Amino acid sequence: MTVYHAGDYRKHSRRGSHRGKGGAGGNGGNGGGKLDRNGRVSLGPWNPLCAIAGVLAVLSGCATAARAIAPARMPELFAGIPVNALIILTVALAVITLILVIVARRVAHKAGVGHGIASTWGIIALVLSLMLAGCGWAANTLFPQGVVEEKVLDTAPIDDPKAMEADLDKVFGTCTSGWQGMDASSYPGVKSVEMCSDTRVVFAVFDNDTSVGIYKAPIASKAREVLAQYQDQAGNAKYSMLAGKRWVLVGEQKGTETLQKTWGGSISNIE
Repeated sequence: MTVYHAGDYRKHSRRGSHRGKGGAGGNGGNGGGKLDRNGRVSLGPWNPLCAIAGVLAVLSGCATAARAIAPARMPELFAGIPVNALIILTVALAVITLILVIVARRVAHKAGVGHGIASTWGIIALVLSLMLAGCGWAANTLFPQGVVEEKVLDTAPIDDPKAMEADLDKVFGTCTSGWQGMDASSYPGVKSVEMCSDTRVVFAVFDNDTSVGIYKAPIASKAREVLAQYQDQAGNAKYSMLAGKRWVLVGEQKGTETLQKTWGGSISNIE
């Protein structure tokens, strides 16, 4: 015979009550959420999606910052993509991450459980990606050519004008009429400017590195104006500018591309 003491009936009643609630539908204590095969509350795919979107946003932010800071060192895949396009992509991914985090947390709240760790990392990724996008925007605004510039070969014999003329004769053809000095007095910091009308080449040498950045565009414009006088000889020739640290040359594009292999420098087209 089983003997019950005072209060035992109430304990057994409470246990039975809990078992009854847990068995009605098999969702005891989870607020109606579904259980996975491990018996835990399933929150659906939202937490993994938060993590994936967050990782993509951070990667896009890293690409944006790297593209703005060191464009010359970027792979060809990213070299041709504008920084603004990468910024837009990063912000879009950040917005998607934010939406997924909100949905994941609402689902967790309805299920009566705490939000997953993935949604927390989603918020961290969201903030980090926006910071990287802001860094890329600032770098691109302040340094359009990039903070870290590519090292360019520069071996032009600027201290020996005759050697420069000899190299140009080999590439563009012999200057039979002779190289003509042009007046550079209106350009402080410009050491000399010379031109050959036969081969339609103009080059300038500067006293310092700073002067190149200041006078490169005006000299290119002036050279284009002078070379236009010989357009009949040039036909449909295209001109480009080859520039080094302390020198600038304007000539036919094919010749400048050949000369770059010897002198180095960077080429830019002239419209």
